[in-house]
Amino acid sequence: MNRTFYIIEGSGLAYSLAKKLLLLGNKVFYVSNKKSNLEILDGLKVNFPSLELINQDPTDINWIENLDLDRKVEAMIIISEDDAFNFVVSWLLKQFFEEIKIIALVNSPEDEIVFQSIKVETIVPIKWMEKLIESSLIYEDVTEFFNPYVDKLSVLEITIDPGDKADSKKLKEVKLPQNAIIGVLIRKNGEIMVPNGETSILLGDRLIVLALKDKVDEVVNALK
Repeated sequence: MNRTFYIIEGSGLAYSLAKKLLLLGNKVFYVSNKKSNLEILDGLKVNFPSLELINQDPTDINWIENLDLDRKVEAMIIISEDDAFNFVVSWLLKQFFEEIKIIALVNSPEDEIVFQSIKVETIVPIKWMEKLIESSLIYEDVTEFFNPYVDKLSVLEITIDPGDKADSKKLKEVKLPQNAIIGVLIRKNGEIMVPNGETSILLGDRLIVLALKDKVDEVVNALK
């Protein structure tokens, strides 16, 4: 066992992060009072007994005050889709555990300065992703963001329209070609997630796909 991490809220992103940390031999505590989120993470417990699920409101001051953090805690990571919630939890944790690293997801870049004012480390969508979303690219090659792989790699944004093959399918049911992967899924409501095989692809979803240039037509055919 290496280090201990707390992950607070989040669903698909929390699942991916917890799995990565557990694979590296760490202990992970996942905290949420949402049954659906806990059920998502519960699937990891079969293979990772070092994962502990805590059904708890993370904004409960009594719970925070009584946390037993004598063990070595590397970081507490707050990754809900609500910046206001992430800020409140970060601020509360800072009041009791000033020496522990606190990392918060900032869904809106303009909110980052608020988190920085209380000395919380932030995770903000990286620049190339913002450019992809803002420009609403469809089927366009944007490999200039990925030098030195520009000669081989294509990054596509594909929107799922009515009648498309991928509509209402789970990711594992979509037959993508080799050397192609759906790296990010963006819901119509703006939710951004790293999908796994059980993630359902819905009408209006935007998929960020990484593929070799010679596989682009096969990718489009598999999804559209």
